[in-house]
Formats: sequence, structure tokens, C-alpha cells
Amino acid sequence: MAKKTDKALKSLKKDVAKLRKQNDRLAETLQQAREDQASAHMELRNLLEEHLTTHDAGPDESAAEDSSRADEGEEEPEATEEEQDATEAAKRRAKELGVDLSDVKGTGSGGRILVKDVGVAAEAKQ
Repeated sequence: MAKKTDKALKSLKKDVAKLRKQNDRLAETLQQAREDQASAHMELRNLLEEHLTTHDAGPDESAAEDSSRADEGEEEPEATEEEQDATEAAKRRAKELGVDLSDVKGTGSGGRILVKDVGVAAEAKQ
């Protein structure tokens, strides 16, 4: 009877070890999925912020002139800090980090400065 009990215990230990390995792999996969989800969420949030602030501004004749000027090969005039097109969040972040927006190159539509652009400029500044 003791042999059967010992054999059953060894079998259970093997099963438990196997289940723990599977659990660890599932936990790693779940963690990776959560990280991917968070990354996708941040990207979507940035895109929405850029899209909404662009549409909130409404149609602008000067933007149409700038695009036609670019089509003709003319350079756009440099924007001063007050004229620099940046999202509100990017302006707040620049203020927090002490970054001058005139030193930041925008990667958003039409060269608009996004929060990530401010972060890159702050890292380059250090």
C-alpha cells in the first residue's frame, strides 16, 4: 500500500510541476499582452489627441495657403514660439520640462508638435 501511495505522490508532484510551468508561461504571455495593450492605448490616445485638436481648430485659410506654397516649392516661414502649432498637452509638457517649443521639430500632421516630440527634445537637451 505504501508503494502505491509513494507512486501516486510522485505522479502528483510531476503534475503540479507541469502545471506550475504552464502557469508561468501563461503569466508571461498575459504580461506581454498587457504591455502591448498599454502601448497601443497610448498610441491611440496620441492619435486621437492629434486628430481632435486638428479638427477643433477648424478649416483655416492660412493652412491652405501654406500647403499650396509647399506644392509650389516655396519654404514656409519659420514660426515663432507663439505661432508654433502644438497640442495643448505638448505645450503643458514643454512647460513642465522647461523645453522651448521653438527648438522642437513637430512630427504630427502639418508639422504639429506632439507630446512625444517634446519628450524627444527634452532627452536631447540633457
